[in-house]
Amino acid sequence: MAAERNDLIAALGHSLKAIDDDYKEEMRELRSLFAEAKKEAEKDEPDSVKLKALLADAGEMVRTFTILDPAWQAVQRVAKMFGML
Repeated sequence: MAAERNDLIAALGHSLKAIDDDYKEEMRELRSLFAEAKKEAEKDEPDSVKLKALLADAGEMVRTFTILDPAWQAVQRVAKMFGML
């Protein structure tokens, strides 16, 4: 169980670094969920219900970003064509 928790903590840390490196404002809510989940997982006795809820929320948010990203890319291309970006 401790090894699995360490893997989770490491994965959350990598996710936070990736968000910090590649995104800023647009991922602040997802970053906040990951940071809170990492903090909870690092506790000696993490609340598994809270941790599962945080990860479920983060998963749903990632799915939403994945669905909306192609539309956002299209909007950005059109905005660039009109000199708005």
